Amino acid sequence: AKFLKTDEGSAFGGLANESNKVGPQGRDIAKLHNLFPLAYAKAPYEKFQEYNNLRGLNQTREGYAGIQRYPYIFAGDWPSEWQYFAPVIKAGLNIGLSGVGAWTHCMGGFEHPADPELYIRWVQFGMFSPVAMVFGMDHPGYKEPWNYGDDALRNFKKYDSLRYTLLPYIYSNAYKMYQTGEPLMKALVMDHQDDPNVYEIGDQYMFGSDLMVCPVTTKGAQTRTIYLPEGEWFDWWNGKKYPGRQYIHVVTPLDTMPIFAKAGAIIPAQPAMRYVGEKKIDVLTLDIFPGKAGSFSLYEDDGESLDYQRKESSITTIALSQNTQKTEVKISKPEGKYRPSSYSYLLKFHAAGKPKAVHENGRPMKVLQELSGNKRGWYFNGKENTVYIQTASD
Repeated sequence: AKFLKTDEGSAFGGLANESNKVGPQGRDIAKLHNLFPLAYAKAPYEKFQEYNNLRGLNQTREGYAGIQRYPYIFAGDWPSEWQYFAPVIKAGLNIGLSGVGAWTHCMGGFEHPADPELYIRWVQFGMFSPVAMVFGMDHPGYKEPWNYGDDALRNFKKYDSLRYTLLPYIYSNAYKMYQTGEPLMKALVMDHQDDPNVYEIGDQYMFGSDLMVCPVTTKGAQTRTIYLPEGEWFDWWNGKKYPGRQYIHVVTPLDTMPIFAKAGAIIPAQPAMRYVGEKKIDVLTLDIFPGKAGSFSLYEDDGESLDYQRKESSITTIALSQNTQKTEVKISKPEGKYRPSSYSYLLKFHAAGKPKAVHENGRPMKVLQELSGNKRGWYFNGKENTVYIQTASD
């Protein structure tokens, strides 16, 4: 087993009768009220590591100060209704502000079948949550995507595939969360404390360092209003550039959740796969969005053991600099004890315009008529306004 679900940590209804419990009673038990769910999560988490030399992963639903050390906690049994969707997002932001970054919820809600449209929108948000979880009360509809129609199944595959491609980005930001406590799902106010326009925003958030996610929480909505904080932002889906410190209105078809990348963002991505480790990563894609400067620290380890606690990990620094004359990307050699797999890079420069020439390590690169496997060279897609650069293997 690589996952545990202890879930409770509290009692329900009639089961909460303290007189039926074995152990401290009355005033004595009051002292343990907040500590019990913490110990309840700690015990299986630490013993799992002790016996397996694998990272503990334990789903629980309560906690107290320190619960972030024993991931993960989930939002509880929210009803599958539109009125509860937006509050779940706000709950995730609030718990992140409280220092608990490993958090999740039941996509589509927990109780009774969801409206198919609600299920679709909730899945979009769920795939951009710290932990992506499909779970619900046992009933004929349950929460499997194939129970909600063809549109729901296509939507699930689209966003599930996107999440798997973004795992290098997500994993690196999870390491940052482990190091600093900064949540993976981050309220805008954390990065823009001097902007009063973000103080009350509870339905937009940063997912990691460079992506802003804007779920659609209104039934039947084909558009939504989005606030762009300071800086420049690029629509993830079409590459359109927007200046910050303004409200915009965007079209939101049922299969589209608005996502924006910060100017200067470098987003590492792997090939799409159905589960971690299904495919060998031969090529790592870097989605790069124009900006004067940007950087990303790609974190890697074996993904399972506790060896990372003994510094068996590596960090590859990727840096972007840009002026009117040229754009330069520097990829450092991995630093650390862990030796990641060797792979080439596919750089995707969004909203870039066609370059006059491209060089790799000072050597001119050949112009390609199309992308072809891992063939070294560069290609400009005029329709997308995107430059693709395929590097040589290490």
